[in-house]
Amino acid sequence: MEINDVFLPVRDHLDEFEKAFSDLLHSNIPLVDQIVRYIATKRGKRLRPLLVLLSARLHGQITKKTLQAGMVVEMLHTATLVHDDVVDESELRRGSPTVNNMWDNKISILIGDFLFSKTLSSVLDMRDYDALSILAETAKEITEGELLQIERGNDINMGKDIYFDLVSKKTASLISASCELGALSVNGSKEDLKRMHDFGMNLGIAFQIQDDLLDYIGDSSVLGKPTGNDIRENKVTLPLILSLPSSDEEEQNRILSMFEQGIENDSQVADVIRFVGNNGGVEKSREIANQYMDKAIGILSEYPDSDKLNDLKNLVQYLIRREK
Repeated sequence: MEINDVFLPVRDHLDEFEKAFSDLLHSNIPLVDQIVRYIATKRGKRLRPLLVLLSARLHGQITKKTLQAGMVVEMLHTATLVHDDVVDESELRRGSPTVNNMWDNKISILIGDFLFSKTLSSVLDMRDYDALSILAETAKEITEGELLQIERGNDINMGKDIYFDLVSKKTASLISASCELGALSVNGSKEDLKRMHDFGMNLGIAFQIQDDLLDYIGDSSVLGKPTGNDIRENKVTLPLILSLPSSDEEEQNRILSMFEQGIENDSQVADVIRFVGNNGGVEKSREIANQYMDKAIGILSEYPDSDKLNDLKNLVQYLIRREK
């Protein structure tokens, strides 16, 4: 299954979203307009608006409010990416120069703030206190996640509990909010919103584990970026965490020492990838990702069978088996 197959059921609505999102990004300040147009040309999968649309469709008919919810989550996502690139000192995103690389950190921070302000005005346009509450809680979780990443993201002793807390805050919270806002936009019940929240959290965790796995086992020509990026940045993710207890003491100390001193070259990156592969980190991570995927699909089983339900299930299957 390809991503276009997943988009197909809501293709017309996504096209409508793209036009409205492009209009929303416009600014009368030439520098701001130039930068946000640049960001718009480097768009990602549009996963979060897609989840808004598919969740709304599962609970009713897609409305203008649904498209507004899609713009809210994508705007917040884009703002956090711009700020993340400054924090991580990233030079590339999806193979293209980051805003901080093209311009500078000061401008990047202000552009991120501009996008946050657009997010706030967009959610106010929805005229829905519950939507504002969901967004505010999500923004808090993402910010806490970013601070936790700074504090513990390079800590070789972070452990599974910290990893899952980090993933829940940084990634799963916004995916969960997307699903919840989709149901809310078509007047879903409180039970529907709770189901979509829990579905999104499980899907978001599975999605991030798969992302972390691709850094170890992905094909760079498919990914559009080199594998081992997390390793080069000394980021500790689940495959490495799960492989350490299975290794002998000498090997474990050698890998720990490499991370403590900082990964310096491609040879060391390859060494870490081999270590994780040889000590079950890949298989164990994939098993856990599948467990979260099964939890997400299990929540969907509470709905009556339909084409709309199957479209959402297909997205889950695609995300957990994707190669980029």
